[in-house]
Amino acid sequence: MQPQNENKAVIQNLQEMIKNQADMSIFLRQSQKLKVLLTIPPIERTDGHIKEICNLVQRVKFLSRYREKPYYNDLCRNLYVKTFQQGKTIFKQGDTGTCCYVILSGVVKIYADEPTLFPGYFQKREVAVLGKGNCFGEIALFFGSQRTATVISESECDLIMLDRDVFQKYIQEDQDAFDLQSKNLKDVRRFLNKVKQFKIFTSEEITQISTKCKRLNHQQQTILLKEGDVAKNVFIIKSGRVKVLKKIELSGQYYEIDELEQGCVFGDYSCITNSKCEYTYITSIRSEILNLNGFDLKQYVQMERLNKYVENIKQYPERETLCQMQIEDIQWREYKKQLIQNLVNDKQNSRGFDRRMRLPELRYKLIDAPDQQIYQRTLQENVIRNVLVY
Repeated sequence: MQPQNENKAVIQNLQEMIKNQADMSIFLRQSQKLKVLLTIPPIERTDGHIKEICNLVQRVKFLSRYREKPYYNDLCRNLYVKTFQQGKTIFKQGDTGTCCYVILSGVVKIYADEPTLFPGYFQKREVAVLGKGNCFGEIALFFGSQRTATVISESECDLIMLDRDVFQKYIQEDQDAFDLQSKNLKDVRRFLNKVKQFKIFTSEEITQISTKCKRLNHQQQTILLKEGDVAKNVFIIKSGRVKVLKKIELSGQYYEIDELEQGCVFGDYSCITNSKCEYTYITSIRSEILNLNGFDLKQYVQMERLNKYVENIKQYPERETLCQMQIEDIQWREYKKQLIQNLVNDKQNSRGFDRRMRLPELRYKLIDAPDQQIYQRTLQENVIRNVLVY
């Protein structure tokens, strides 16, 4: 029985291979036929051409979702194809977007520019590989922005192209047209538009930096940025809370001076000015943080606005003031501790004559509240400064 079962399995595998090869052969023939049809100028295409194109386009992954749309025939009428040889640059990061592409055959690689150790020079980092049926180049059309990456053909490619006018007429208004990555982009862009510090950026600048933000989740008590390090990224809190700590030389301990919440930005001054960070940032609870590389921020936002942005960054008290604040904070905790002890002593002394006869007499220890004028003045100055800035 076992050899017969093995033979059946082999035969079944062969049948599946033959079927897959047949499907692939059919697909290749249909792709070649579609390629020929799409080389016909749209104005010269007959109703028969359009009907064939509509039938063949249904096998193309990205475009197949539109086959039930009332404008499907008109969309197919305006498609055309272009062939790129291996190693050809389809478009570069920073170019103006004039069309989007759907891969009919071949493979493309997507690269993002990133800085090197040499100022003014950058290298390309591979971020994705796309094959037949995938769409790319739609982000620049959807948001009216520059290309956010460079695309190079890994092999000879036949690309179905949609001009900007066609894209905006038939696809841009379709909320189901974009994959998860694009939906995440729209979510990030919507969130960044609500960040107070970014109000001075233009809509196009917000769109560009949205494409470069990385969404990272961090557990509680995760150190995001250490005092003394130069920040390579700007951090934006999408959800959660982050503590701001400063190491005080007097005690050698870290002193909490602030707690940031959703929509707050940190690490920006260190990142933009390329200076050492003066504080340590650590998550208070589980948090989602957007990381924006400083290179991308400087590349897409004009220097004039960046300089104005730096001027508006929230400043904390100087080191000497923080030292005095910590001293006053310690004095205040000791003061509250002594007050509580006085209450305990008073309660024990009021339990009756017999109880007091067996205990040593407990009396109040008169204490004065510590002077906290510096602490209060510093808080008032911060409040006034924040009101003026925002």
